[in-house]
Amino acid sequence: MKKRYIALIVIAVIVVAVFAIVMGVSAWLTRGLDEMAQMQINNVDLNSLSDGTYRGSFRGYRWSNSVEVVIESNRIADIRITEKHRFHREELIQELTSRVIDEQSIDVDTVSGATVSSKAFLKAIENALSDQ
Repeated sequence: MKKRYIALIVIAVIVVAVFAIVMGVSAWLTRGLDEMAQMQINNVDLNSLSDGTYRGSFRGYRWSNSVEVVIESNRIADIRITEKHRFHREELIQELTSRVIDEQSIDVDTVSGATVSSKAFLKAIENALSDQ
């Protein structure tokens, strides 16, 4: 009978520990999510930029990116990631890079299902082009 109580106590402690770990990870993953989703991306006047490579980064909660943006003849010619964020998705970066280059603007739609990651990438581009 005593062994049974000990086993139940051990099981209860394990369940509580697992629950605490899951809740902690969940809180970490969602921290700043609403703030990041509401973050504004401001377009940059490409006509005010000289040819060259501009570097910028953005760090917000668990989302961060560092980029190089190549400007040629007042146009965005290329965007390269120099530091990937923790949960990097190559297809997201390719999609956004194509949108920005095609539209010659950082005022583009975010990728569906990846709004916050999209905004972190676009904000890094904005910072590269506006922190001059």
